[in-house]
Amino acid sequence: MEPDAPKRRRSRRRGRRTGSYAAPAQLTSHSTSRTAYAETRVWLLEQHGPVCAYCAERFTTRVMTLDHVAPRKGLTAYDRRDNLVLACRACNEAKRDLAPLAFLLAVRNRAVNLLRYGAHLSPMLLNLARSLVPAGAEVVEAPSVARPRKTAVRIIDSDDDGESPYRD
Repeated sequence: MEPDAPKRRRSRRRGRRTGSYAAPAQLTSHSTSRTAYAETRVWLLEQHGPVCAYCAERFTTRVMTLDHVAPRKGLTAYDRRDNLVLACRACNEAKRDLAPLAFLLAVRNRAVNLLRYGAHLSPMLLNLARSLVPAGAEVVEAPSVARPRKTAVRIIDSDDDGESPYRD
């Protein structure tokens, strides 16, 4: 480069960059779209029925909400299925953005219920709940509410001549 040549200034423009840029891989186990939330909600309802993971009360399906055990606070990493449980509106409102430790310490039986209805949660959350179980409390896994599968039966009549033997 010649000594008299003007130096190029680097653009300090911040904004959308062009070129090939690979977005970082998403760390969630499932996508965080609205559809993923609906699928998680349906999955949890199939696993446990409409039971609150904190108070263990049974409600109608419409009452149940999804709750982030570890508060989301704007971070999408907490939208994973292993951080979501079904909760009644009262428990979800009581929990708000409290840390799981604070919420479970307030009523220790919540930890027992969380272990019962949150077996799918991350190991960190399960260990936290186990450490808060009151002495002498028995932790029983909830029975899975398996719905019978609907099967379609199709009868194929090989000698169908259009005439039914049951018609006059």
